[in-house]
Amino acid sequence: MRLALAALVMIPLAACVEVDVRDDAPTGSSSRPAVSSSESAHAEYLYREQGAAPDAQVNPGQAFNDYRAANGLPRLARSSQLTAAAAAQARDMARMDQLTHEGANGSSVGDRARAQGYDYATVAENVAWTPRGFPTVMEVWNNSSGHRANMLKRNVTQYGIARSGDYWALVVGRPK
Repeated sequence: MRLALAALVMIPLAACVEVDVRDDAPTGSSSRPAVSSSESAHAEYLYREQGAAPDAQVNPGQAFNDYRAANGLPRLARSSQLTAAAAAQARDMARMDQLTHEGANGSSVGDRARAQGYDYATVAENVAWTPRGFPTVMEVWNNSSGHRANMLKRNVTQYGIARSGDYWALVVGRPK
């Protein structure tokens, strides 16, 4: 029983999604409103004592950029708009207690980025749940081909990372 419980706690849940906007994309599509800028987070990531883990002191932005550099890719610039979009999703997941790419109001990662004023050419999102902290999140994402692909995208220039409770969101993108 103890081993099964430990396995449940140590195995984070994770998911990823990507949105690519091309110049030839259909026009006239509407986006649903997402989180207002007044609800956005201005910190690089959110952290609460709940679920604190021994590795909780790691700087997620630095760890993420170190990962990219170790894989021969340029570091990305931190975007306050993408951080706010990531924070909106992390908060929604924590409030709903559900790992998902859909916001509580039905928003997508693209909707959340636009709601923060980020006019993107491409945007992608990874989400995860774990009480273990960001190094565990990175390990899980690295071991998943879809998540790894989002972290190692060559066509992005900016990122935002956020945490709410044990829920994490990473948004990478390139503005138009």
